[in-house]
Amino acid sequence: MYLSLLDFPHIISIAIFLLVVSWILFFRYKKYFFLKEKAINYHVSKKSLIIRFVSLILSLIFLSIAFLGPVGLIKKSAIATQWIDCIWLLDVSTSMDVEESIEETSPLSRLARAKSIIESYIISHPENQYGLVIFSGKSRLVSPLTMEHSSLLNFLASIDSKSIREGGTDFREALTTTVERFETKENTPHAIILLSDGGDMDESIDTKSIQDILRGKYINLITIGVGQAKPSPILIGRNPFWEPIFKQFQGEIVLSGLNKKNLKQLADIGKWSYLEESTSKKELEKALDVVWYTTLLETKGENQDATVQFFILLSFWFFLIFHLFPFFFSKKWNTL
Repeated sequence: MYLSLLDFPHIISIAIFLLVVSWILFFRYKKYFFLKEKAINYHVSKKSLIIRFVSLILSLIFLSIAFLGPVGLIKKSAIATQWIDCIWLLDVSTSMDVEESIEETSPLSRLARAKSIIESYIISHPENQYGLVIFSGKSRLVSPLTMEHSSLLNFLASIDSKSIREGGTDFREALTTTVERFETKENTPHAIILLSDGGDMDESIDTKSIQDILRGKYINLITIGVGQAKPSPILIGRNPFWEPIFKQFQGEIVLSGLNKKNLKQLADIGKWSYLEESTSKKELEKALDVVWYTTLLETKGENQDATVQFFILLSFWFFLIFHLFPFFFSKKWNTL
């Protein structure tokens, strides 16, 4: 334990205060130490007097120590926040238009399923602040961190693969844009939830530059792989007969599958979490809850010092002894 205000002026001031109070108390009760029992018509207990006197002195001493701001003796866990600042980072590249059936459901595009994940989690966890960034070859902020979830969900509903015209999947720029949107607040955990199919198989991630972006930031990055590993054609539209039109390159249909490697590399940068959308929605919800709880504990686990409160409590306790301890014992009438 040490005293944050342990300097000469503070010590002298408190020492003078204690001496003056002790001097006043001594002369206030001095007569009771020397009066004989027969001189008064009730019995003064010298033992009681000493206990009360010592209790008051100790109360003043502990109160003086509290004024010096002691720290390091007692620590308690601090619950600093009840919410998390989270920004959803959504991939809107053309490969997210691939339609697939998950768990024998009707075919839905990867983008539609990713949007469904975001929507369901926001609705079931309204206590958090959420933001939304979309990306492909470029990135764009759709909604800053807000508690106005209805507005964010309206923006989310309007998002499609044409929201950003630049092709590709640039994770570095997307993470740079997202990190810049977090406010610097103590004891508030930050999380980025990235939903993507991982980009093209031949694309690699510059992990070193992404490490530099996230270094020194209290941010947990969770990546969610959307789609199936088996490559599927990319839907780009439908003809008048409602037949699908698929993306082609040099006369061949372009196929796209889930690129787990890139998403796992992103998650491994800070030993964060990689999840897959192919798990059941209930399991995915549970996994996200675990991530949220772990993220929250990292800041809630910070300790607050309770040493000052401890000395104030001690001072109050001894003052109660001084105030409540009996001063006079049974009356004893003079027989003279």
